[in-house]
Amino acid sequence: MTISLHHYRDLLARYLGPQWVRVALLAIVLVATTLLQLANPQIVRFFIDTAAAGGALESLIGAAIIFLGIAFLTQLLRVAATYLGENVGWTATNNLRVDLALHCLRLDMAFHKARTPGEMIERIDGDVDALSRFFSQFVIQVLGNLLLLVGVLIALIVEDWRIGLALTAFTAVAMLVMTRIRNMAVPTMTAQRQANAEMYGFLEERLSG
Repeated sequence: MTISLHHYRDLLARYLGPQWVRVALLAIVLVATTLLQLANPQIVRFFIDTAAAGGALESLIGAAIIFLGIAFLTQLLRVAATYLGENVGWTATNNLRVDLALHCLRLDMAFHKARTPGEMIERIDGDVDALSRFFSQFVIQVLGNLLLLVGVLIALIVEDWRIGLALTAFTAVAMLVMTRIRNMAVPTMTAQRQANAEMYGFLEERLSG
C-alpha cells in the first residue's frame, strides 16, 4: 500500500482545519521555540569570545543573564507547544473516531457478522488512538525539527558557505532516501494493527463466553 503525501495533507486539512486558530497559535509557538534554540548558541559564542579577549565583566554577566532567560523561555514555550499539540491532536482524533464509528454503523450486517465486537472496538478506538500521536507529535517533532534543521543550515552557510552547502546537499539526499523508503514500514504496521485487533476480538469472545 502506497500512501502519497496528498493523503496526509487531506487528512490534516480535514481534521485540523476547524481548529485553525489553535493550529496557528501552535505554529507561532513552534517558530518562536526554534528561533530561541538558534539564538542561544550565538550568545554562548559571544560569551566565550568576549571572555577569551578579556572583555568587560558587565558584558559577560549580561550575556549569561540573557542566556538563562532564553533557556527559561524556551522551556515555557516547549510546555505550551506540548499542551497545544495534545489538545489539537485529541480534538482531531475524537472527530475522526466519530466519523469512523458512523461509517461502521452504516455498513451492512455481513460486515459486522464477519468481525467480533472486540475487533471493532480496537479498530475504532485503538487505531484512532494511534493517530493521535500523528496529529499532535507530528507537528511538534517533525515540523519542529525541520524548522530547526533549516535554521542550522542557514547559520552554517552564513558562517562558512562550503560547509553549509555540503551539509545541505547531504540533508537533501537523506530526506530523499527517507521519502523513498517510508512506505516500507506500512505493511508491517498494518499487520501489527490487524494482529492487535484479532487479539482483542479473541479476548472479548472468551470473556463474553
